[in-house]
Amino acid sequence: MSARRFEREAVLGAGADLFDRASRALIHWDMHRGAGLVVVVDGPATPGRVVTLRPRSGPAAWLRMTAPCEVTEVIDSPDTRGFTYRTLPGHPERGWESFLVELDRATGAVRMRIEGESAHATPLARLGAPLARLEQNRLTRRHLDALRGQA
Repeated sequence: MSARRFEREAVLGAGADLFDRASRALIHWDMHRGAGLVVVVDGPATPGRVVTLRPRSGPAAWLRMTAPCEVTEVIDSPDTRGFTYRTLPGHPERGWESFLVELDRATGAVRMRIEGESAHATPLARLGAPLARLEQNRLTRRHLDALRGQA
């Protein structure tokens, strides 16, 4: 099966203070925790940092799936903050995901953007492809909702 590319975006609100709070929540993994994931990591997102994610609920939790990832890039500019990570062996998917908080200086709007590309990496993920995609979409929505609630 070929890789699937996706992008989602949500407006969090407006203002530089919101941008700072949302950026901190993202870099310190609070968005992932708020989305219902167990986050096993030693510190904030930095290049080379390895994080292991486990869902607290849903089909992946029932199957006790873990999702190891490595941070490959951190963006820390005046208008954009976030990071990209890639999956590691043992992750049910193969690919990357980027999480960015963006501040539009002209309007003050603060947006969260999630984009990535992935393909099934395990026989179980391939076998349960429709369920795996539903779970991935559910987690992406929960990431956006979690950051909205924390910002």
